[in-house]
Amino acid sequence: MSKKALRNLTFIAILLALTVILLGAWTRLEDAGLGCPDWPGCYGHFTVPQDAEYIAKAEIEYGKKFEAEKAWPEMIHRHFAKGIGLVIVIMFIGAWLGRKKDPTVPVVLPTTLLPLVILQGLLGMWTVTLKVHPFIVMLHLLGGFTTLSLLFLYYLQLRPKIVSLSQVVAKKFKALAFAGLILVIGQIALGGWTASNYAATVCAELPFCNSGWTQNVDFKGGFDLWQKGFEFDEFQTLEEEKQQADLNKAQGKPFKDYEGGILSHQAKVAIHVTHRFGAYLVFVVIGLLAVWLMREKDSILLRRFGRALGVILLAQMMLGVSNVIFGLPLYVAVAHNGGGAILLLAMIATNYLVNWQFKGKGQV
Repeated sequence: MSKKALRNLTFIAILLALTVILLGAWTRLEDAGLGCPDWPGCYGHFTVPQDAEYIAKAEIEYGKKFEAEKAWPEMIHRHFAKGIGLVIVIMFIGAWLGRKKDPTVPVVLPTTLLPLVILQGLLGMWTVTLKVHPFIVMLHLLGGFTTLSLLFLYYLQLRPKIVSLSQVVAKKFKALAFAGLILVIGQIALGGWTASNYAATVCAELPFCNSGWTQNVDFKGGFDLWQKGFEFDEFQTLEEEKQQADLNKAQGKPFKDYEGGILSHQAKVAIHVTHRFGAYLVFVVIGLLAVWLMREKDSILLRRFGRALGVILLAQMMLGVSNVIFGLPLYVAVAHNGGGAILLLAMIATNYLVNWQFKGKGQV
């Protein structure tokens, strides 16, 4: 496969990955992560089941009330995710076949993407089988953003180097651009942890949190990744018994899952406040980078990058503020997730422009 064909295929994969990230955000925000509580289908179907008698039996088997409005987002999300997997497999094969004809065809990233997308499939399965455990959900979200990032980086690799940009000029921005990228990755992880623990609405005031939050915060509990306070042994026992009896009646105890979050209010406040402070730090650092790029006299290209980066940063900050002011409206919250993805891609592009494109004579 030629570089041009690979580039076009990678662009399709990028659009699919971005769509899956938005669908995943929609699923989480709609509390639809367990809309289909089995894997890989939905109550044994690969589409949302319609048969009333079958649904009634499945509700007993899985201990979960069937809600079609929550099942659809989850199944659509799964089907789009499978589409990404298929495209990445084709990219992997195409890159290695193209390498035989053209030694400059890069193969490292498509080779890395193949096991990554397999791991993503496993994390998607564990998200369901472990009943949206927050740590697994966060890893799944980070895996999605990593997949998108590597696809975008591969797309940049397949393009010609930007020889019009002076390496001496670009090098001035290397350190700050890399620091901004690390901060954005950390902020995305915090956002995933906030969403997976249902902590997005615990602070309804700006700039930090509700009055008295400093006396109402539990950082230790908020960042207990494995949620040790949850009786997981009991949870596993109930899981083993789900084939024999209704989970709501097993051992006379209610069925438990992580939907809605199991942390205390104080722990959720800690998560939310940390995400807020992270957002302010990202805004300052990337804002400085954007202004510095816009003031670069020796490169029109860098000035344009600075303006684009500034617009993306401001839009993302406004979406975050809107989530607080308007109480996390669905469309705004989904757009905020998408904005995080766009900001991440912008930082990858900036780092590629000022540093990575100058490394080595060829691609691998």
